[in-house]
Amino acid sequence: MSIKRIQQMTGFSYSTISRVLNGKAQEFRISDKTRLAILHAAEALNYRPNILARSLRLRRTHTVGLILPDIKNPFFGELAWRIEKLLREEGYSTILCNTNEIPENEEFYLKVLVDRQVDGIIIAPIHTKEWDAMEEIRRERSIVLIDRIFYETDIPWVTSANEEAADQLTNELIKIGFSRIAFLGGTVETYINAMRFSGYRKALERHGLSLDDGIILYEGYSPEAGERMMEVLLEREPGIEAVLCVNNLVFIGAMKTVQKHEIETGRPIMMAAFDIERYCDIFKRPLVCAKQDQEKLAENAVALLIEGIQNAVRSDRHLIIPMCIGRHRIP
Repeated sequence: MSIKRIQQMTGFSYSTISRVLNGKAQEFRISDKTRLAILHAAEALNYRPNILARSLRLRRTHTVGLILPDIKNPFFGELAWRIEKLLREEGYSTILCNTNEIPENEEFYLKVLVDRQVDGIIIAPIHTKEWDAMEEIRRERSIVLIDRIFYETDIPWVTSANEEAADQLTNELIKIGFSRIAFLGGTVETYINAMRFSGYRKALERHGLSLDDGIILYEGYSPEAGERMMEVLLEREPGIEAVLCVNNLVFIGAMKTVQKHEIETGRPIMMAAFDIERYCDIFKRPLVCAKQDQEKLAENAVALLIEGIQNAVRSDRHLIIPMCIGRHRIP
């Protein structure tokens, strides 16, 4: 439905109607009576603006790119849902891109989103530092890192207190009575893996427990990686009694092997991991959990992005959100 139909219905000029529909009635001193008449006519005619034309005129598309490493992971699935909902409430539509933990896909989608003229980009990166193309892109549009971040960057970011939470998880296992605690990690170079391993190491050192490379494994963030690492761990040390998993998917994979091992040997293994609260009632076993606050992660990422789009600058551009640590079926 074009503005011309509203013009025929109301008798007002094209420029007057355009100014009212673009929210500029007060700026051009258009009376409330005229404004309401135009808005009522637009509603009656089910008027929809030409988004492309408006975008070209205002140099805004009101679209945002969201690049995530694995949307099959329930953590990122829920995070995407929260971010999309918040952006929609602010008048933005979301283009979701899934990189499958492949750096080349990340670079590809960043270029695609620039070609689509998005106003901003929220990304949970696989890369551990900015690359040339990203450095150029960030000068032209707002970018915010979420969950995984770069080690050294002035790009706005929001992440969880990964090191502190891993320290607390390991400390809980030690308090329960375990002294040999294995670590099943993800991709070695990534920020999340490094911070969670650092917390694990600090807790052991604080209690005078030495690191044992034989029970520290790295392969990736998938269930398949978790299953394979757990198999290797049990081959090396069949009597291991406690394991810390770097994320929920590694935990799920490891549990396949753990359950078979427990049935065969009758020896339980205490498991601890991040973002596994949804599985606690399924497995019905003792677990130690660290839960990220996805609501605050999403809210702060969206707020940082919109402020960047609007060229607003705030002092707290790097935010660390605390996690909640809990025991399940443990006295």
